[in-house]
Amino acid sequence: MIKSQHRIYAIFFLFAFGLGSMLSRLADIQEQLQIQEGQLGLALMCSSFGMLIFLTLGAPLVERIGTKRTFIIGNIAMAALYILVASSSLYWVVIATIFLGGMAVGAMEISINVEADRLEAQIGRRIMNRCHGFWSFGFFAAALVGGFMRQFDVTPFMHMLIAFPIVALGTVFAVMGQTMAPEKADASADKPSMFARPTPFILALCAVSFGALIAEGAGIDWSVIYMRDSFEIAQFVESSSLIAFTFVMALIRFFADPVVEKFGTVIMARLSLGITIVGVALVGVAPTFWIAILGFMLLGMGSSIIYPLAVSAAARRQDRPSSINVASLAQTAFLVFFIGPASLGFIAESFGIRVALMAPLPLLVIGLIFAGILDESRFPATKKSVNLGA
Repeated sequence: MIKSQHRIYAIFFLFAFGLGSMLSRLADIQEQLQIQEGQLGLALMCSSFGMLIFLTLGAPLVERIGTKRTFIIGNIAMAALYILVASSSLYWVVIATIFLGGMAVGAMEISINVEADRLEAQIGRRIMNRCHGFWSFGFFAAALVGGFMRQFDVTPFMHMLIAFPIVALGTVFAVMGQTMAPEKADASADKPSMFARPTPFILALCAVSFGALIAEGAGIDWSVIYMRDSFEIAQFVESSSLIAFTFVMALIRFFADPVVEKFGTVIMARLSLGITIVGVALVGVAPTFWIAILGFMLLGMGSSIIYPLAVSAAARRQDRPSSINVASLAQTAFLVFFIGPASLGFIAESFGIRVALMAPLPLLVIGLIFAGILDESRFPATKKSVNLGA
């Protein structure tokens, strides 16, 4: 019998594989639509708004229909909508479809994290870090497959058609006959309001994490387009930037917990932010594609744990219920994570893709300045919880 945690690992993997399949072909979708970087950035913003709307308003709907049905509906709807995105030559159709796809992504974000949290309570041990590690490996697999698809001139439409049954049938199989974990006994208490007001402490955590979030999102959304526009190389090598980025990020998320426990959050945050700064700088000035790939690897390594460390600090803060602090940080962070990298398209169109990818540098420096806020001695800790996830 397949264990419950193995099923949720599969859902995380399949969700990321479906999302990553479309994102790995953004460069080709851009050429297919014959649009500039700014227009592509606007399309990505529509996806971000769709996701943000569901993250803000959709939790009651997920509670009503249950996580199991949300997995099936959300993942299949997302993969189906991405077929339409990849097949259309009309920009307005892509805008509308990718917005709906963003809402499906929002539904999945809520349901997978709720189910993982409930499953942790049911089995009595932490699995959240590993769940998000499987998310990263799902994205890595999508980037790898996307690289081969581009190398052999498989159209984005055919690629999405191939990915669809993998995501759809895999999701159905993963939850078939499975009873979802029960709601936690104290779940009715301390539920956050629809909009959780950020406190000065939460705003400081935002200052720590925003640069890394934008750098991470830029690596996911723009790395292949950067390689295409900057170097005369084979299509698979163009995609290798995203492959390397996601692989390194997945490895770090799998193995970072004991390192953070040993050296502390402040040291690891400053080290990670420093590595991210080096990675962004290398990408900005890389004279060869090998240096650029190294830059993306460092970017993935450095940005992988910053936001999770901020989430852990928000959960430990005792000024109000942890759920409210986490919701406050998440609402602000998701807005930056998805809209920030999308807005880089307008910078790229005006000043070039290299300048756009170096835009997070000032925010990364601000993150270094505010990293001391993660010092656990500044506030009482009720539990150790470092969510090094996506």
